[in-house]
Amino acid sequence: MPQRTRRKNLLEISNQPELWIFSNLLAEKWINEKDLDISIYERRVTMPISLPSGTAIFKIESDGTQGDVISFSIAHSTEIRLYQLLEPAQISEFKQVVLSSVETIYNENFHFFSYLQPYFLPKLREFGVLEILGDTPVQDLAKYGVKSRILLQISDPIQGYEVPQYWRVNKSLEALARDDSRNSSRINYLRTAICDRLAKHAVIESLRCAIIALKHYADLLDSMTSESKIEYSDEYLELADGLYQLGEFQDSAVFYSKCLSHSNYENKEEEVRNKILAALKSSIEQLEPQEFLEYALFAARVARGHEEK
Repeated sequence: MPQRTRRKNLLEISNQPELWIFSNLLAEKWINEKDLDISIYERRVTMPISLPSGTAIFKIESDGTQGDVISFSIAHSTEIRLYQLLEPAQISEFKQVVLSSVETIYNENFHFFSYLQPYFLPKLREFGVLEILGDTPVQDLAKYGVKSRILLQISDPIQGYEVPQYWRVNKSLEALARDDSRNSSRINYLRTAICDRLAKHAVIESLRCAIIALKHYADLLDSMTSESKIEYSDEYLELADGLYQLGEFQDSAVFYSKCLSHSNYENKEEEVRNKILAALKSSIEQLEPQEFLEYALFAARVARGHEEK
């Protein structure tokens, strides 16, 4: 049987040691009180994987399905660019910053992805991203994997369904800060904790999507290489016949054995297989004891490799 390359599943990929290095970043404090003075938090995070050139992934987090976009992440090459809205009233500025970033990485030859088309397409259209992309489609990664099954071993500070709840708390605290100066320190502390969790969740979600995209490309590569795989079994037979004619019987026996072990010859006509077996038998009969021992050891390795395929 031909050897099959076993592609790692999503859970196995998400358990790679490199991702634990990434997880150390999540233990740090990202957003502090000084960041609250700006309306948009920006961060670039290096991924422990590398996306193929010409690929970009958009991951949106919003205040509910019908609500505003509150974070926008772009996974590209080895980097995730995060844009997290902190001050609810500055959503117009947030939109312009994000669109400017999309324009910098846009190329008509790019492959763009996001996750869950019924959700992301209306958001991208409403946000203005589709105007930049024009006719370039945004493919749905949900066709290739389920992101909730990835990075299970990395602690996500919040769950997806909690995003609107956390954002509502941030809005309430931001409004309260304008009327309650006495508790500004406590309010700011709570806001930084809330926004910090939102930002980290957005980055983790982006990495989940990037892993799906990477596996998708790997599967495509497997498919392409299997379709173009070169079969060497006929060459084995030519070598075996040529070596037999030259009187190199040990080597001819080896190549006759390799030929018979190949999957192509399992389905050959019985006459062809019998001819090869006869040539193999004739080669073996002419071997000296030491030559036969060496051949037998090699034949055992061929047989073992055949069983493992």
